[in-house]
Amino acid sequence: MSPPTLKAAGTSSRTKTLALAAIGLAVLAAAGYGWWAWTTKQTTVVDKDASETVAQPNNGGVQLSAAQLRAQGVETALVKDAAVIPLDGLPAQTVAPLSASAQVVAPYGGVVTRVMVDEGAAVRQGQALARIQSKDVLAAQADLARARTDAAAAVAQARRDAALLAEGIIPAARNEQTQARAAAAQSTLQEANGALARLRPVSGGPAGEYELLAPLSGRVMRRHLILGQAVAPLDIAFVVAEPGPLDVSVAVPLRLRSDLHLGLEVRLPDSTTARVTAIGGDTDLSSQSLRVRARVDADQAGAGSYAAGQQISVALLLPAPQGTLSVPSSALLPAGSGHVVYVAEPASQDKPGDLRVRAVPVQLLGQDESEASSAVRSASPDTAPLVAGMQVVVRGTALLKSMIPLQ
Repeated sequence: MSPPTLKAAGTSSRTKTLALAAIGLAVLAAAGYGWWAWTTKQTTVVDKDASETVAQPNNGGVQLSAAQLRAQGVETALVKDAAVIPLDGLPAQTVAPLSASAQVVAPYGGVVTRVMVDEGAAVRQGQALARIQSKDVLAAQADLARARTDAAAAVAQARRDAALLAEGIIPAARNEQTQARAAAAQSTLQEANGALARLRPVSGGPAGEYELLAPLSGRVMRRHLILGQAVAPLDIAFVVAEPGPLDVSVAVPLRLRSDLHLGLEVRLPDSTTARVTAIGGDTDLSSQSLRVRARVDADQAGAGSYAAGQQISVALLLPAPQGTLSVPSSALLPAGSGHVVYVAEPASQDKPGDLRVRAVPVQLLGQDESEASSAVRSASPDTAPLVAGMQVVVRGTALLKSMIPLQ
């Protein structure tokens, strides 16, 4: 009987062990389920919180809360009406005014023996600028001496014949011939004097040496002579201009010809302004542009800050058509072949700090780099137009571009 009892006892011990193992597994399963349930709940909460930080798109764009606007650094600026369209970056050059400048030419060819002033020098009217020795002057001086002698002799003979005619000694026909010769001699003398009237011979200098004189008081803008140079008759020697502001010669694209007229404003790099005074009638072959001249107002502070011949970049201000608006250049984003701006409007009366932001396609008409502004107008009839008084986003546009894909 003993062996069966031992067997029963062993079986009971194994059963208890299996039961304890089952209970342990149940406890572990319950703990695992509880952990899974807790983590799932936490994940759901995190996901829910994250979804609240993303702007919700709607049919009119996206809506951003005041906290989101601050977190993303979104800033806006006012849309204004534009009176002009700035065309910036036009190449220009400062030049001496036509009405206040003069070219000094060499009336006779020769060799430059002395240059007495350089570019930038202030000169007074009649001041000597350079000396030139010319054999043509020697010939002209000889012609003048002969003309003086001939004229004196012809005048004396005419006086004698007039007296003889009065006494009835000579016929009237002879007197008429004498008087005609005297008049011709006087005309030749005047011509010879006129040829040398613009010259001032150098006292004590070499024969045939003369001085070029300043035609007006001002500043030497350009010197074309060098010592020892051979010059031909009527070669340009100097350019002299009166003191004061310079003109601006602007190269304007040919496509704008119909928009140009006298009086248009030109803005220089230092904000000095000029007014268009002349529009070229032909086209520059190399650049296919029109030459436009503008006069700087002498009363402006920066009117005399430029030098003649200086290369600058200017902005031409064209009249703006109806519906043209001015926005900060930082508000523009490229979109395909055009541009868009993001208009920010109040989302609701209940949340005054929230904004509804939408993209508005615009056409870029011109930019003014000095003002950091752009002239635009609405480009799509399918969207609410951009009007003056609206607010456009000027900072934080990268975030908006990711929320509102541009077409």
